[in-house]
Amino acid sequence: MSVVVVYVPAGSRRNFEIGMDLRVWCWRDETAGRAETPQVLKSLKPGDFVLFGHRGPNARVAAGGWSGASVREFVVTRATSPVYDGVDKVWPDDHYPKRIDLEILDTTGPVSGHQLGTDTMEALRLSANKQGAPVPVHDPAAVDRLADALAGPQATSTTPNAPLPPATTDPIDGDDPQMRFLDLPEDLNRPAMVLRRREQAALRRLLFQSAAEAACDLCGKQLPVRLLRAAHVKRRSVCGRDEQSDRANVMKACVLGCDALFEDGYVYVAADGTIRLGAKTLGSVDLTNAASGLDGRTCTAHSEESAVYFAWHRDIVANPVTAAAAVPAVTR
Repeated sequence: MSVVVVYVPAGSRRNFEIGMDLRVWCWRDETAGRAETPQVLKSLKPGDFVLFGHRGPNARVAAGGWSGASVREFVVTRATSPVYDGVDKVWPDDHYPKRIDLEILDTTGPVSGHQLGTDTMEALRLSANKQGAPVPVHDPAAVDRLADALAGPQATSTTPNAPLPPATTDPIDGDDPQMRFLDLPEDLNRPAMVLRRREQAALRRLLFQSAAEAACDLCGKQLPVRLLRAAHVKRRSVCGRDEQSDRANVMKACVLGCDALFEDGYVYVAADGTIRLGAKTLGSVDLTNAASGLDGRTCTAHSEESAVYFAWHRDIVANPVTAAAAVPAVTR
C-alpha cells in the first residue's frame, strides 16, 4: 500500500470541489511529466491512499518549514483505478489528461502538522512547489496516525450500531436543525475502517442523538437503537460528495427486515411517500409475504428534500430503468 499527497492551492478551489464530487483527480501533462512524477503516477494502484491538502502556508520555505503548520482542509481518499489518460474535459479552466479515480474516506480540517506528521507535511510542501504533483509519503504509519487523530476515542469501538454518547469535539452538530449538509467522511484495512466508523458515528448521532429507542422510518416499530441502521437512501457507493453528507439522504431502517428489504429494492418509496413492493419482490411468495406488511405504509423519512434520493432508489434499485432516467446528483 502506497501513500501519496497532493497539495491544492486556494486558487484551485473550484477544481477541487468538482474533483471531489466526481471522485476523480487530474494532472496536466507538464505536471505529470516532471522529474520523478511519471514513476509516481505509474506506481499508483487501486487501494493506495491519495491525501489532499488544501490551503496551507507559503510553500517557498526551506525543507521542514511546514512541520509546525496546518492546512485548512484535508481529504483522505483511496485510488479505485490506476492512472489513465482521459479525453473528456473535467475541469473548466484547462484539459488535464492524466487521471485517477478515487473513493473518499474522510474530509476534515484544519489539520495540523502534529496530526499529519513531519513526513506528510514535507511531502505536501514539495507538492505545493511542484504544481500539485503527487509526492510519496515514506512514513508507513502516516494514514494510521491520521485515522487515530481524527477518530479519537470512537476508534476503539467494535459495535458500530451501539448507542453513542453525545458529541464533544466532533464537528457534527446533530442538534442543529438547519445543518443539512455534514462534513462526513469505507473499506477493509484498519485506517479505512476507522474513518468509516467516524462517519457512521456522526450519522447515528445525527439520527438518534442520546435516545435509547427510536422508530423505524419504514415499519414504524419503536425499537432499541442498536436494532436500527443509519441507512443511506441513495447508495453511498454512487453518491457524490454532497450527497454522502446530506442528512436528507439518511433514514432509520431496522434490522428486523426493513433495512435489507429496502437496500435490495424489494420495497421502495413512491413519489407520494407511500411504501410499495418492488418488481423483484413478486417472484417469491415468502418474500412477498415478508414485504407486504410494509405495503401502503407512509415512510416517515420522505420529504421534499429526500424525494430525489427515494426517486433514485425507486428507479435504479427497485424498478430499474435506463440510465437516461437516472436522477441527477444533489449539490449545494
